[in-house]
Amino acid sequence: MIKELYIQKSSIIHGLNFWTKFLCFLLILPLTAFLSSAKALVLIAGIFFIFLSLSKISWQKFWQMTKIYIIPITIGVIILSLFFSPEIWQKRIIEGLILAIRFSLLISFGILFSAVTNPIEIPAGFLQAKIPHKYGITLMVGYRMMPLIAQKIGTVIDAQKARGAKIEFSFKNLPYLPFVVSSLVVPILHSTLETSVRLSDTLIARDYNPEGKITTPPAKINFYDALIFSFSLLILIIGMIFK
Repeated sequence: MIKELYIQKSSIIHGLNFWTKFLCFLLILPLTAFLSSAKALVLIAGIFFIFLSLSKISWQKFWQMTKIYIIPITIGVIILSLFFSPEIWQKRIIEGLILAIRFSLLISFGILFSAVTNPIEIPAGFLQAKIPHKYGITLMVGYRMMPLIAQKIGTVIDAQKARGAKIEFSFKNLPYLPFVVSSLVVPILHSTLETSVRLSDTLIARDYNPEGKITTPPAKINFYDALIFSFSLLILIIGMIFK
């Protein structure tokens, strides 16, 4: 079983209300993506490391979770900037690095949110906001199924290789990519549908009714919720004023 995104810890960040974490993420998202200047990215990076330290997740473990996304995106963005930017090559590299930092921060904040948010908090948070629980359950199940589907895709690829198939995703084998994908689509689709049927049978066996009523858990808002949300809101305002 591959590693889950959620990392169980006893920390200030883990103990926050679901909506506090979600709203803070939504506040930081536009600031990191396009509202802040290049100089402000240093401040945003500092905020990220503060949140990471408060979550008690080790930097080494977090890097292992994010490097498979950050490294190729950084290289790809810089290469695209070198080819398509109209500036001189020095400015192309600088622009590519700035854009890569923005993407890296967005990915890091997103993975940190996933690492500190227990999937069971999603339907509970929806219920607290008076949103029908069936949407929260759907989102939670999809969130939890992503690692399992990724594992099944890896299993199918290994099985095809064991049968003699040459599956390599590279520029060299780009002309053969449609044939490679077609050999993987059917078994992956079959495995995914089989998993969805089992999940549906499990929900039916537990007598889950998407239209039924579920007890709404009490919303727990503490001092740290108000503090961190106010801090995130303040950072957004500062970033917009001093852009």
